[in-house]
Amino acid sequence: MERMLIKHLSGSKANQVEEFALKHHNELIFGRDAGATVKYDPDRDDTVGRQHAKVTRDPNEADGFLVADMNSRNGTFLNKQRINGTVKINPGDTVQLGTGGPEFQFEVEPRPANATKATRVVESSAFGKSSPETRVVSTNSGGGDMSSSIPTLPMGATKPIGTVGKATVERMISQTVSDTKKSQGRQYGIIGGAAAVAVLLLFGIVVGGAYYYNSKQQQAREQNEQQMKMQLASQQQESASRQAELEKTIAEDKSNAPKAASEIADKYGKAVVEISVAWRLLDKQKSAQLYHQYIPNSREVLAKFFKRDFGKGQIVPNAGSEIPLYVPVGDSIEPLLTTEKTEHPIGGSHMGSGFIVSEDGYILTNRHVAATWATQYQFSQNTPPGLVLGNDGPVMGPKDEKGQDTFVAVKSPRDWVPANTKQDGRQYQGAFIGQNDELEVALPGKENRLKGTLEQVSPRADVAMIKVGVPGGLTKVELFDNYDTLKKGESLVIMGYPGTTASIYGVIKSQDQFSKDTEIREIYDPTVTVTAVGNILRSSDPNDQKNIRISQTGDQIMYPSGLTFGGNSGGPVFDMQGRVIGIHNAGNGINAGYAVPIRYGKELYEVGQ
Repeated sequence: MERMLIKHLSGSKANQVEEFALKHHNELIFGRDAGATVKYDPDRDDTVGRQHAKVTRDPNEADGFLVADMNSRNGTFLNKQRINGTVKINPGDTVQLGTGGPEFQFEVEPRPANATKATRVVESSAFGKSSPETRVVSTNSGGGDMSSSIPTLPMGATKPIGTVGKATVERMISQTVSDTKKSQGRQYGIIGGAAAVAVLLLFGIVVGGAYYYNSKQQQAREQNEQQMKMQLASQQQESASRQAELEKTIAEDKSNAPKAASEIADKYGKAVVEISVAWRLLDKQKSAQLYHQYIPNSREVLAKFFKRDFGKGQIVPNAGSEIPLYVPVGDSIEPLLTTEKTEHPIGGSHMGSGFIVSEDGYILTNRHVAATWATQYQFSQNTPPGLVLGNDGPVMGPKDEKGQDTFVAVKSPRDWVPANTKQDGRQYQGAFIGQNDELEVALPGKENRLKGTLEQVSPRADVAMIKVGVPGGLTKVELFDNYDTLKKGESLVIMGYPGTTASIYGVIKSQDQFSKDTEIREIYDPTVTVTAVGNILRSSDPNDQKNIRISQTGDQIMYPSGLTFGGNSGGPVFDMQGRVIGIHNAGNGINAGYAVPIRYGKELYEVGQ
């Protein structure tokens, strides 16, 4: 066996034939869901469930197959009988999806010898019977005994009675014979004439009947020829339509067939871009850069500020010459912000990845790459413990063994989002805004960097969309949302620009007579990581109040991170058909990577569609 054939008998796919190579498909899912193997029209085939039924290979029989109902509302019928659970299906069986729903016939090619149905024996009475016996008709000629007309003499008489002599007797006999012959001639003439009339009448009937028969036969032949021509034209049209559908199915099957990671990289590598960003946080009212307030790590300085005696020495032992200040906000803390310039501006620079989704330069990436102020702030690893300032001064700890005051030293918060700063109560008015001083995009293999603009930021997922100014012609990827049907173990291909990759530089010799300096620029080339789905983190359906599930990280696809590292953020996650199903956005540093389902990227890109 090489392939499974689904011959649609009714429904929106009637008269279509779909082929599925067995080396690529061990299971066919039938339904209206976009991820179904055999997809039905969501409007016309409304008796079909999203995932209605499936056909799988029988693990216990090499040439066997099984059909199962997937808890559909309308049921699945095998050869007009409703099934429960999983049952055996044979080539030639008919399956109906729901009462009155679409039907299809299941086949395999070539069909195994042990699956061929026995030939049905048809008895016919047209052969083996003897023809009925010929009916025998007796015919009377109408002739009689001529001797009765001849008078006979009485036995022993030698002479007629009376005076009749010999001559008279001879004359009487002669006259009787003559009269008899004339009577018989007239009788034969009447019979002959009647026979001639009958023959002529029969001839007329035969000729007329033959003419009528031939006329009707000719008319029937002409009608039959016309019907055959119409039937032939219809069959040719139907054959052409089936051929077109078959070619379309084969083309789709080829496009949906698993590809090698190298094929995906060759086809879509040009669509994976490197993004460099430099940003800062501003006070919108003052149009000024915001900084993190630090103070000298000295109790004496702190005493002057609060006009209290805190003793001598460092506020936070072994924390360096200066320490950061924080303010309490609810159950958390935020950095104390100021517009007075310090050596600790709120902002930074970094690199990330993205991928092109339109030929005219729209690009999807992570929110924390392109709009960093709208995500958790990453404090420097060298940030020392700091001091929390309350309304009455610094937050104090218990006195030490010498009776001296101690202070509560805290680490920088991990959940602070700069754009959502709450310390002055203005967060709902947009008092703090972010600004990209640099947003540049590098296409793989190209020397020039393109200026980018931030177009949209997702309000509920780590996704953003940027745009570069190009007239068109860029390589783009295909987006495919299969998050609801994705399974553990499915292979993935991740592309991007991890910071651990060794750089490649190009020497650019100037051809400008007014600027002849030779430049050295980095040439970017994305890495390829082959991995597989390790887990799918989903929260439960809000409408399902019986089985409530909450994902700590939100909707995420989890996988072994492989070669991914810082810098891969925003890069595409492909399935093995070369379609982007997620956006890489995080790693936990112990060989685990995470991706945002592409549906959140499609919300931005397809917002007007």
